[in-house]
Amino acid sequence: MRLVAIALFCSALIAGCGAGSGSGSSDRDKAIAAAKVVFAAQKGRDLSSGPCIAEQLPGLSDWAADVAHDPRQPVDDQPANQCQSFRDGRTHHFVELTPSGQLIRAQ
Repeated sequence: MRLVAIALFCSALIAGCGAGSGSGSSDRDKAIAAAKVVFAAQKGRDLSSGPCIAEQLPGLSDWAADVAHDPRQPVDDQPANQCQSFRDGRTHHFVELTPSGQLIRAQ
């Protein structure tokens, strides 16, 4: 139930406050915000191994969210350690966070 509430909050956040193009954040900014909300829902989970935390971010069907080492290590670039949705082409963008939730990159 808690994850449903977080997903709804995240969807509302992504929808933004204004209507029309140009009034809100870019998809990249929305994806970063959504990834941080999803990350917060992982409270208590060991993220040191760099798991995928969202195969698809709510409201952003082309974005996934992953955790990577800080600093990044070569293992983080191995496809087997990336979100399945990104590897198989269902998503084309990702947000990468550290195990403590800090942004590494979003592309």
